[in-house]
Amino acid sequence: MNTGKALRTAIIIVAIIFVIHQFFSSFYQPITTETAVFDNGTEGIDITALLLRNETIVTNSDNGVLHFSVEDGTRVAKNGVIAGIYDSESASITVNQIENIKRQISDIEDIIAYNNLDATDLDIVNNKLNSAVYDFVNMCSAGDYSNLDTAKQELLSIINRKQMIIGTTTDFTPQLESLKGQLNSLNASLPALKGSVKAQMSGYFLSTIDGYENCVDIKNLKSITPENFDSITPTEKQKNAIGKIVSDYEWYIVTKISINDSLNYKVGDTVKISTTIKTAPTLTAKVNNINVSDSGENAVIIFSCSQMSSEIAQIRTAPMTIIKTEYNGLRVSKRALRVSDSKTGVYVVSGMQIKFVPVTVTYSNENYIICKQENSNSNVLRLYDEVVVKGRNLYDGKIIS
Repeated sequence: MNTGKALRTAIIIVAIIFVIHQFFSSFYQPITTETAVFDNGTEGIDITALLLRNETIVTNSDNGVLHFSVEDGTRVAKNGVIAGIYDSESASITVNQIENIKRQISDIEDIIAYNNLDATDLDIVNNKLNSAVYDFVNMCSAGDYSNLDTAKQELLSIINRKQMIIGTTTDFTPQLESLKGQLNSLNASLPALKGSVKAQMSGYFLSTIDGYENCVDIKNLKSITPENFDSITPTEKQKNAIGKIVSDYEWYIVTKISINDSLNYKVGDTVKISTTIKTAPTLTAKVNNINVSDSGENAVIIFSCSQMSSEIAQIRTAPMTIIKTEYNGLRVSKRALRVSDSKTGVYVVSGMQIKFVPVTVTYSNENYIICKQENSNSNVLRLYDEVVVKGRNLYDGKIIS
């Protein structure tokens, strides 16, 4: 009786031990891994930049309603017409209608004259249509509105060409004649110009004025010191000002940084600057001035840059990063880095075992390392390798289950 009871107790204990072992075996992992992924990025000094340019105020003292003939951020030639002067607001509205109808007429005439071999190849037209849609969507998502109207007209033109090929629309003549009739009627009703505003020089025209145009003499950049940098404020808007022209390609990025950060640079150095500007995410600039404070605590650093666009011409202040380090390669957790036989590397899972792979670390921070991506077929770290970040008694060739 006692023997049977003892046997049952022993069987129960063994069963419990077996269940516990199976439970922990299913959840216990002898090693923890992480996938090696490709990464690239930059590290540097974050700044708030003040953008200074050679800007000339455009004024107009004539009475009347201005109708700008150029869009903001558009390049203008010297003596080119910036705006026409009319007696009334309705005249300006009429000019807008005339310009819109002229664009429609030009587009239709282009379609009618489009008689090369591509016009009869539906596959080619479909490819062009896909490309035009992609360009249009890309400009919208990137905030590049300066060329949006041109992209829209191109898209509409290709859609109309496709309609001609598939027979949806075969004759644009009635539409063309109607538009020409509207144009003649509008031209007849348009009052004569009272005058015009012309550009004094070539450059980018902007109709907005923020008061910073004359707050600093860019011919005397040494005058911008850490003591007066924070006091740079906009001045009162000039009387009769209607806009400005950014006339030079070279412009300046001005910011105040600590004296320790300024020691990384010297006048004449070329640097890369990361920006939030859609059309210029990275700028190449030259250190133009380093103006140190009297106390020796801060410095104003001034970069000169020749990359210019309509978007840059419209920005006054912006967050930027002076790039100190650029990196790219395979990223893994810093916990994965180990030393074996005086070599630095990581352990990776290869089938049912782990192997040691030497790596060259090109960048590291508190959390991860970037390893050089090798092209060799030998024992190297590869994209999507499972890298061991946690484990005990690791060695090359160790069998894992």
